[in-house]
Amino acid sequence: MPLISIIIPMRNAEPFVVETIRSLLAQRDVELEIIVIDDGSTDRSAEVVRAICAPQVRIIAGPRKGISAAVNAGIADARGEYLCRCDADDLYPATRLSRQAAFLDSHDDYGAICGAYSTVDPAGRHVADHFTDQAAGEITDEILSAKSRSHMCAYLFRTNLLRKIGGCREWFVTSEDADLQFRLAETARVWFDPAPAYLYRMHDSSITHTQKSAQRRFFEQCAKEFLAQRRSMGQDDLQRGAPPPVPTAETAAARSSAEQIQQLLLGQAWKLHAAGNRGAAVSSGFRACRARPINLAAWRSLIALMIKPRG
Repeated sequence: MPLISIIIPMRNAEPFVVETIRSLLAQRDVELEIIVIDDGSTDRSAEVVRAICAPQVRIIAGPRKGISAAVNAGIADARGEYLCRCDADDLYPATRLSRQAAFLDSHDDYGAICGAYSTVDPAGRHVADHFTDQAAGEITDEILSAKSRSHMCAYLFRTNLLRKIGGCREWFVTSEDADLQFRLAETARVWFDPAPAYLYRMHDSSITHTQKSAQRRFFEQCAKEFLAQRRSMGQDDLQRGAPPPVPTAETAAARSSAEQIQQLLLGQAWKLHAAGNRGAAVSSGFRACRARPINLAAWRSLIALMIKPRG
């Protein structure tokens, strides 16, 4: 099995990073290295990582220029033939890397493979699954139509391919993962495996939940527009040195993790209800209400789950 490099961009992840690294060290039947990029942490994150007695783990200083630059520092330092990313508060299922590496080993014509993922709450409890009901198959054309089926951290890439496309583009303050996936699919084939490959933890101190909604929407839309420009004209505005101005005024606050967890749990509840599993549906609905008790709409939804007949 070839060496796999796992890069972890980290800034102030002390509550979670040890659990994250332990989940990576528990990967079965693979040889791996774990590169933690400490990008200016002010808590004890770097100290607790250094205290992990595992030869596979090393920590490097990040450039402190944002998430894209931190990821690129990890790509530059990687020694493995294959590479993947894990955020410093998330987890890997134990068989994920052996399964994905076996696919790339036997399919030289593919540059990357991605999997389904699940969301968990701050305590690591399951909230919802994403894309586990999709069929396995090539998704290159899907990505080129600006659809990003999975999470970047559910991907296993060929390292030389990421270096060939230049890694993440540092203009992207966020949505650098979508931009990278779009550019990847322009140069290599991508396979999707519906087996769970990542556990994404929702909590209010994560990067996603400390960014403003307007900012995320702006960069998400730019990633899609740049893809369309490259496909029609060969280059995008960022490559031409003329990207759109980044909004300076933030008017829309970021959604809380509790709000997102509640929405996911309610969605899961109604899926279970439609499948005839009322007990599990009500249980999921009750968890949703507990996630954010002040939302009266969630309580009304729970009552409907308890009294509404299927169909």
